[in-house]
Amino acid sequence: MLLEVKDLRAGYVVEDSFAEAVGGISLSIEENEVLGLVGESGCGKTATALSIMRLLPPNGKIKSGAVIFEGENLLSLNEQQMLKIRGRRMAMIFQEPFTALNPVIRIGQQIEEAARAHKNITREQAQSLALDLLKNVHLDNPQRVYYDYPHQLSGGQRQRVLIAIALVHNPKLLIADEPTTALDVTTQSEILKLLLELKENMKMSVLFITHDFGIVNEVADKICVMKNGQIVERGQKNEILTLPQHQYTKNLLGAVPRIGSGQERPAAAAAQEIMIETKSLTKSFAIERGLLRRAVGKIEAVRDVNIGINRGETFGLVGESGCGKTTLGRLLIGLIEPDRGEIIIAGKVLKEYLQNTPREVRQMMQIVFQDPYSSLDPRMVMGNIVLEGPAILGKSRAEKKTILSEALERVHLSVQDQHKYPHQFSGGQRQRIAIARALATKAQFLVLDEPVSSLDVLIQKDILDLLKSLQKELKLTYLFISHDLRVVELMSDKIAVMYQGAIVEIASGKSIYTNPSHPYTKHLLASVPTL
Repeated sequence: MLLEVKDLRAGYVVEDSFAEAVGGISLSIEENEVLGLVGESGCGKTATALSIMRLLPPNGKIKSGAVIFEGENLLSLNEQQMLKIRGRRMAMIFQEPFTALNPVIRIGQQIEEAARAHKNITREQAQSLALDLLKNVHLDNPQRVYYDYPHQLSGGQRQRVLIAIALVHNPKLLIADEPTTALDVTTQSEILKLLLELKENMKMSVLFITHDFGIVNEVADKICVMKNGQIVERGQKNEILTLPQHQYTKNLLGAVPRIGSGQERPAAAAAQEIMIETKSLTKSFAIERGLLRRAVGKIEAVRDVNIGINRGETFGLVGESGCGKTTLGRLLIGLIEPDRGEIIIAGKVLKEYLQNTPREVRQMMQIVFQDPYSSLDPRMVMGNIVLEGPAILGKSRAEKKTILSEALERVHLSVQDQHKYPHQFSGGQRQRIAIARALATKAQFLVLDEPVSSLDVLIQKDILDLLKSLQKELKLTYLFISHDLRVVELMSDKIAVMYQGAIVEIASGKSIYTNPSHPYTKHLLASVPTL
């Protein structure tokens, strides 16, 4: 047995009280095995991983239990002894690669630093090892990546760098904490294949933490299901996925969207009335280099896009990160101007709308961003965030009180919480606040930019159900942007596939899944994790 956790209890000291995050769990991992640890946000998965690595924050505390790694109880070791184990015999890949990497140090230096921490090697040897590792994790042009800073890399590239750092010393155990959550399906598929390939080549065991059973099915040998700090079910992968015993496991499995589970939606009531359309819409951004930020080229983010969205329908837009989805969404609501082409909303050209009656068009269109934490002002209370639009529109105090009450009721939040700050709400609640803010102006058209990609499957299902009910009640029109084809199928009347700034395929309902015509669409579908 490589790792055995026995009756582990851990948590955090908050104002002289102890909040237990891990409530006496036991699990084990054999050599060359992948254990999937599954559960929703806040259930204790990450606290378990940090406890195993002895990396809990200063207010974290392990109360009792044992962590036996290669026959040695890690909880009995001092910090100096743990330093010889972390990175060398066990390593961890964190969820968000951008925050896990130092933004002011080049990639090569960060890998070299990890190498020289445990190895007595020269600078030249460390550089050679770093370049070899960048090749091993299949990064294109490793020589260039070596000299890049983290912000110059894509999300998938940064995740590969984190994997390279974790593998510097050929660890026996790799802990992967939600390593693909923020990645699009094609990049996610590549990272999962890479981890399995490295696991086999290096004879390594993996503790893979996630909330998505579709991903677990791709990588795990055994599964432990965690809820409220407890392991509620464990077993071989096939047993858990086909014959789950605990109701919570059944709930998690039921919340995972599946390709083919969507139903052909009836046409919108006003199917012939176009809410918004584009004509040859194009947008480029300059590529700048050097201290003076001189333009050395340009990248065409949106290329000759022609789409039409009917009033009352959901238009799904899918594609991998960097394909232009968000740029198109921002163009449609006038946050950025196109280089050429037209946007027509409710029969009027958007540019003229913004020049003549800007308040009217701003009231008509709103956006819900991907990350509800960064899109909400942390210094504003929830009530003021929701009422920001009505305040700009000059609504009276009495009107704003009614608007706030109605908006919060629609998204199932309590008006009594209006004086709380964003950090006092959960991720799902923060996204509901963002939706309430969009509804507060009586918007008719919403751009939903990856609104559930940062949420676990149970909360994701709640938000999607909420969006569906709001659309039906308020006759809303949605542009639903996502890299997850499973979610898009559940939500959309029509679906457009975007690749390198261009729309390569548009189809209605389920037809794009049953009979895709473009090779890129087929590639996207093949990358989706399945149960």
